[in-house]
Amino acid sequence: MNKNKEEIISILIEHSRIIYSVLSDMGVFYNRWVEDYEKHKPSLEKKKIKMQLNEEDADAIKIQLIQNFSESGAGLDDFVALILRMDNLINYPLEFVDMLPNIKLDTKNNPEIVKRYEKLINKTIEMADVLKSTIKGLRDKPDVVFKNTTTIHEIENEIDLIYRQFLEHLYSNEDIDIRVLLRLRDSINLLESLADRIHDIADLIRVLLYQ
Repeated sequence: MNKNKEEIISILIEHSRIIYSVLSDMGVFYNRWVEDYEKHKPSLEKKKIKMQLNEEDADAIKIQLIQNFSESGAGLDDFVALILRMDNLINYPLEFVDMLPNIKLDTKNNPEIVKRYEKLINKTIEMADVLKSTIKGLRDKPDVVFKNTTTIHEIENEIDLIYRQFLEHLYSNEDIDIRVLLRLRDSINLLESLADRIHDIADLIRVLLYQ
């Protein structure tokens, strides 16, 4: 493998690990919010700070790759485009955890909403895990990469269905205060957009397979 490409893939692997860590922390944040936000507020503030620090680390990795390779003339523009798209992913979980504390929902009396949230969040974390494995496979496992990008497409289809059913549940629930409903809707829009962006990244990775 070309030395520049090997170095870039090593950088991308580290970046993908950070993405997975941030999404995993988002899942932990959600679980503690469901249990009792006020009780866990101090630890959740620390969790958010950790996510923000990870975002800074990811940004530094992105800048390193761009500075080292964007003007190399070595036909690596698609790799630069890839890390730009990957770096954008982290914005979604950060916005999500910012939004959750403002959703005044009685989680104990809304188990169906909790269950649908969990399905949506777990699927996005699963996508991030597959993405991490996919990036690693760019070194020397094109068959694994192709298989994993197909898996990402399949998970994205599942998320679309979960998202649409979640929206329908919200809109048909007359007991939910309209302000709570709108915030719930905005929060799941973030998760659905996150899945769309991972799907777009999988498409770009397929392009890289043939370079």
